[in-house]
Amino acid sequence: MPNTLTKINLDKWWKFLLLLFLFFYGAILTKDILIPIVFSFFIAILLNPLVTKMEKWGFHQVLAILLALLLVVLILSSGVYYTSFQAKNLINDMPDLLNKFNSFILKLDGWISSLTGLDSLEQIGLLKDNTDKIISSGTVLFKSAVSTTSSLLSFITLVPIYIFFILLSRKNFKSFLVQLEKKNDTNYFTIAKEVTEMAQNYISGLLLVIAIIAILNITGLLILGIKYAVFLGILSALLTIIPYIGIVLGSILPILVALLTKDSLLYAAGVIAIFGLVQFLEGNFITPKIIGSKVNVNPLSAIIALIIGGAVWGIAGMILAIPILGIIQIILSSNQDLKPFASLISNTQ
Repeated sequence: MPNTLTKINLDKWWKFLLLLFLFFYGAILTKDILIPIVFSFFIAILLNPLVTKMEKWGFHQVLAILLALLLVVLILSSGVYYTSFQAKNLINDMPDLLNKFNSFILKLDGWISSLTGLDSLEQIGLLKDNTDKIISSGTVLFKSAVSTTSSLLSFITLVPIYIFFILLSRKNFKSFLVQLEKKNDTNYFTIAKEVTEMAQNYISGLLLVIAIIAILNITGLLILGIKYAVFLGILSALLTIIPYIGIVLGSILPILVALLTKDSLLYAAGVIAIFGLVQFLEGNFITPKIIGSKVNVNPLSAIIALIIGGAVWGIAGMILAIPILGIIQIILSSNQDLKPFASLISNTQ
């Protein structure tokens, strides 16, 4: 009898692992299709209360959805328009920044020579030996950039269309849940409500966190007199949508700009200090207070989800990892047999 039970358990685990492998393999193959759809669902969930309220005011369903989408487009467009001036200045100043970068490299030459024992000619020789690799890498990066640009244009085009039809099909989703409940004992409406509330709270909280961090970044950079402070502050804040590591990635460009546009290394150190302070405030006060337990997942599960999300869907996967993990936690909690797995993910003590 024990051997039979062992075989049954092994059979279940084997099937589970096979399904898990097929799921991730399929997610990788279809990422260009799935990523815009998943983003659209989250944005549609965020816009749903606004659309519902406008419908109660007497707006036709289609008009209410179009107005909600127009509001999003206006907000995003105004943000892009406002920051594009400094981005344009940064692009125009790029040749001068490159010259300053070369000067910076020359200043480091003496320090590198004293540290490594290599003179300038030997360093140039090493650089020349790797030129082909650098050119090859540049070609790959250029092709990747072109591919990313085309994917981004496709993403921007498809997402509003998906959002429109998702919001338009709300009654279909409700009917679908009703029919599921008739066939099963599970209360799918309760699960859907919990998922919706979690997604709305997480996204709205995240947007507020980004706004606060952008203000802190811009204020700090302006105090130091760093060029392109508004653009760099907003760009760095936007990267915080990648949990844990986004704010670190966002500090790299401002540090480089400080190194290239200022005569003293103290300014770069000041940028590091500001972003370190912002990161401390974000991790210990801002995010916990605003987002708090909106997504009931513990740090270990979140980090693992980020790694898996990045491996499967890249940056988009890292952005979506936490809310998707939150949805998984809610679904697992709703099933009595799967609650032990939900407790592994949850942040409850």
